[in-house]
This record gives sequence, C-alpha cells and structure tokens, in this order.
Amino acid sequence: MTRDIRRAVILAAGMGTRLRSVVDDRPKGLIEIEGETLVARSVRLLRAVGIEQMTVVVGFQADQYRRFAANASGIDLVVNEAFETTGSMASLARALDSIDEDLLLLESDIVYQARALVAVLDQPQPDATLLSGPTAAGDEVWVYAPDGLVRAMSKQLDDLPGAMGEFVGITRLSREACAAMREAFSAFVRQNGHARMNYETDALVAIASRHAIAAVLVPDLVWGEIDDDRQLTRVVQSVWPLCDDRSTQS
Repeated sequence: MTRDIRRAVILAAGMGTRLRSVVDDRPKGLIEIEGETLVARSVRLLRAVGIEQMTVVVGFQADQYRRFAANASGIDLVVNEAFETTGSMASLARALDSIDEDLLLLESDIVYQARALVAVLDQPQPDATLLSGPTAAGDEVWVYAPDGLVRAMSKQLDDLPGAMGEFVGITRLSREACAAMREAFSAFVRQNGHARMNYETDALVAIASRHAIAAVLVPDLVWGEIDDDRQLTRVVQSVWPLCDDRSTQS
C-alpha cells in the first residue's frame, strides 16, 4: 500500500449560490449535519488515515473558516481573494503557491464513506482520482477512462465516447502533476484573459495526456455533493445515514 501523502488541500472558496435560499449564512463546507460540518468530517477522516496537515482554500465568508481553524490543529488557511470571478483551479493555484509536495485534493461540499480515502491512497500510481458508479444525484461529472486512465470529463454524458463512472471530488496529485496543472492554468489565463478554469474538467484533463491519472472506480461507493437544495436533501436523508461512522470511532 502507498500512503505517503502528508497533506490534504480542501477547496472551500466558492459562494454556493444555488444554496443561498436554504443556507444563506455560511459557506457550503460549513453546512452542519447532525452536529458535524462537512469540512470537520473530512478533517476527521483525513486524520484517521494519517494525514495531519491540511490547507483549506477559502474565499466566501472566510472569517467563518478562520474561526473553524482556530479550534483545530494542523490547518492552514489560504485565501482566494478573487473567489467571485475565478474558478476552482485559481483556488488550487493559490494553495500551490506555498506547497511543494504530493497531496490529496478534496472538495469541501462532499460527504463520502471513509473507504473513499483508502481507495485513492492505496493506489500505487502517484496520480489518481476517485470514481463511483451512477448516483442519479444530478449535476454529475462523468469520466471517460477507457484504459483505466483519465482521458476526458464532462457533465454531458453524450459528449463522451463512454463513461467509467462519476467524478467524486477526491484526487491524489504528485508534485509533478501539481506543477503541470499550474502551468495549464497559466496558459489558460493567457489565452482566455480570465481565470474561470475548473480544476477537474479543465486542468486535470489538460495534463492527462502527459501525466497518467489513474481512474479508481468504487462502483458501490455511497457519497454525495451538495450544490443545491435537492442535493442537500438527498445527502441528509440518503447519504449521511450510510456514511456517519462516528459511533464506531473512539
């Protein structure tokens, strides 16, 4: 098994505009379900697999994350001041300004079974991203990986020759892949004149032809992303009960 990752980066700068009607007072990562926020849960699960250092990229209502980090050890905050006009790759680039090591990259608004982290960390490949079977959750990102390596991603299934599974939002990146994604981001900004680049469908796919990104499929993985009120309801009612492992931990 390969578990030499010592740092996680959690992307948490977004505004979550589609959730404002039901959660208008906090960032998505600080949504609380049964007394635990989404980010606090990820931090707990990361520590359980030996990752003690976390960098959280914040933007929208950053002060709430400052209060969160003040009560936890091993958490560094990085601010994407331009969170309203940039994409997720800009947030990752901000984190990489001060990181030069392999890392585990997570999105802040996901709930997942603990085995999701193990599946990615146990891969022998230095770069890997987690896929699940179909969830029918809505707003899925489909991954085309015909040879077990990422080739393309899209929210439109018809745009792809086929799909191995759904992108989950947990990705293992080597320092070399991180550098390549930063280069792809710089090229994107030069070409387009803005920084609205997605880290997964844009940057990760852009480097996939030069850096092998393993697609790690866990067909029966229980997980959910929270982008809108319908997804929040799905997570609370159907996902969280199958993922809440606090009663089994000391």
